[in-house]
Amino acid sequence: MSGRVAVKFAYEGAEFMGSQRQPRVRTAESELLSALAKIGAIHSAGENRFRVASRTDRGVSALGNVFAVDTDFRRQELLSALNAICQDVYCYAYAEVPDSFSPRRAKGRWYQYHLSYRGQDVELMRRCAAEFQGEHEFRLFCKPDGKVTKRSLDSVEVRMEGGMIVIDLKAREFLRNMVRRIVSALDQVGRGRVSLDEVRSALQGEGRSMGLAEPEGLFLMDVDHGLDLVYGPLGQMPEKVEQARDGALVRLHYLELLQEKTHLAASSLK
Repeated sequence: MSGRVAVKFAYEGAEFMGSQRQPRVRTAESELLSALAKIGAIHSAGENRFRVASRTDRGVSALGNVFAVDTDFRRQELLSALNAICQDVYCYAYAEVPDSFSPRRAKGRWYQYHLSYRGQDVELMRRCAAEFQGEHEFRLFCKPDGKVTKRSLDSVEVRMEGGMIVIDLKAREFLRNMVRRIVSALDQVGRGRVSLDEVRSALQGEGRSMGLAEPEGLFLMDVDHGLDLVYGPLGQMPEKVEQARDGALVRLHYLELLQEKTHLAASSLK
């Protein structure tokens, strides 16, 4: 079948110099492009309009990123063919999409950060998280890159899970470093180094930046386009999800895989 296809994929951030392709370094995009070329699915990134939904920094892992490409490669064999070639990247679902489809234009993005518990006041962190919800000036919580910094967050939630602090952030889009800077602010509030009033001022563009959390604890959990996804053959899935057709369970499996490889606490794997 000829046309445009979107593919859901996951990768371990520690294995790549970020997601975006760069000269002479290994990235998630370069791994995918190499595999697509080797199986004969594309001629080039430009000619086949290869695009990725979200870029991630070195060390940041993904469970639900999306790429789109024009190809006539057999759809029912695409995931198997890619997974046979790719290393440290896992392609697990696809969807037919219109020629005009751009993965950058998503309905929503979900990031999750796993933060080591070091005695932080988690309840105070929850109160601080509520300050980030809605529309604010995020100039002090991002690397602007010339973009408009007034943005809106749908939700920021903090919880304890298996001895770790887990922070979920959801919005239609995020600015560069935005999630990691928000997490750093929450952490510092929880440790008594920053006050809620300082955070409120920063969300009006006043005051100072509050640091940048390490990339290894960050996961891009999902990029939502409302697609009618077709998941890979049951034989490719682990036993515990081989009866599941729900994307959340597939992402959960990859979260466990990636967390084990990046040495996050085993007790936090649910």
